[in-house]
Amino acid sequence: MDELNNLVFYHSISEPAYTTVDVIAEYAGIDRHQVMKVIRDHKNDLEEFGVLSYENPKPQKGSKGGRPRKDWQLNEQQVTFLFFLLDNTPQVVKFNKALTKAFYAVKEQVRKLEVENALQAEKMTALVKVNKSLSEVVHDNWPNTPHMYATIHNLALKVVTGKNAKQLKTTFDVTDAKEALNSSQLEHLERVKELMKQLILNGYSYQEIKATVLKGRGAVNA
Repeated sequence: MDELNNLVFYHSISEPAYTTVDVIAEYAGIDRHQVMKVIRDHKNDLEEFGVLSYENPKPQKGSKGGRPRKDWQLNEQQVTFLFFLLDNTPQVVKFNKALTKAFYAVKEQVRKLEVENALQAEKMTALVKVNKSLSEVVHDNWPNTPHMYATIHNLALKVVTGKNAKQLKTTFDVTDAKEALNSSQLEHLERVKELMKQLILNGYSYQEIKATVLKGRGAVNA
């Protein structure tokens, strides 16, 4: 049967897939009223496999209205049980096989969507982390160490100049240590801080970060 896409539906990937009374009646070649009677007679049994919900189909053109017609929605387990209650005519058997394939196809589609959504969420999380400033990343990783950013900043200054903030202020008589740096050193400082941010995001401890950024300078204290 080529109409697999018209047999099984879902409202969202967090809800179970379902088929409807109209689909069952049409493709199994069973009178709709007969299907509805079986559902009414075994409603309690069917609801052991999940809540029975329904939609009211839009009235067709030329319809005179009247009482809304319920199109019951049955999940995979409910449909399986329903087929035990129906006559196994060749058409019913053929439709049952097609419906089983359709449920499987929908589950595969939902699984792929879940994987895609998870990957997208992971990418967004990674993007948010990358776009965070060094101070935000430091705060996130050491929330109970209020002076950690100052320690990290001093380490970055020492990598670039060999001096910490206090030493730079004293030596150059400035109120902000960055005022003591020339343009080349300021660019270097930003590169070092970006490297440190990436190391923090990769799970490095402070001592590991310190050893990495000071490597090659011969510095031992920061």
